[in-house]
Amino acid sequence: MKILAIDTATEACSVALTVGDELLERHQLAPREHASLVLPWVEELLAESGYRLPQLDAIAFGCGPGSFTSLRIGLGVVQGLALGAGLEVLPVSSLRALAQAAYEASGEEHIAAMTDARMQQVYCGFFEVGKTGLVEGCAEEAVLSPAAVKPPAEHSWVGAGNGFDQYRAELEQAMGNRLAGIIADQWPRASCLIRLAVEDLQTQPLLPPEQALPNYVRNKVADKPAS
Repeated sequence: MKILAIDTATEACSVALTVGDELLERHQLAPREHASLVLPWVEELLAESGYRLPQLDAIAFGCGPGSFTSLRIGLGVVQGLALGAGLEVLPVSSLRALAQAAYEASGEEHIAAMTDARMQQVYCGFFEVGKTGLVEGCAEEAVLSPAAVKPPAEHSWVGAGNGFDQYRAELEQAMGNRLAGIIADQWPRASCLIRLAVEDLQTQPLLPPEQALPNYVRNKVADKPAS
């Protein structure tokens, strides 16, 4: 299949394109630069592949959870591209893409994916590797204070994501001896997102562009203190 993937849920900006066995990717840790990078990267990858956007089969996108502003930037691009090219879309959890990247980098099969949710909280997901070599969720994704994180099942978990940079001490205390280690510098990657999307397409339908919606997890964006 010919799939374009975009993830802008975190400080990392990531775009990938798969055409048969060929995988092209642009990935950069670029806080506040997503708006200037995404479309040029899409154009570059299409030019390298020799395909035009309407010739693709679908656009997969990281639906979050993550930064509200950067998610909106990415999803705005996804919707615009899909509508203009007559393509359908497929959402993939950005935490799951992070866990897949961590597994591919380390070989660790039980990943606790945590990203900084601000407001003294983390976006939290626990994933294990299935028979196909792709990660699957073990618990519902949530936004929690680091002290409230509780690992599921009996496994030890390897932590990944910038939540462990920001709240390392709190997460180490909360997870105790269930935290087997931390993999530094892991982010959602569009290349991993594509692999997960291909797997998901076996059981999930593609969606129309207007359903390219974010999963914020946190329903309240902000609470203003009473004056």
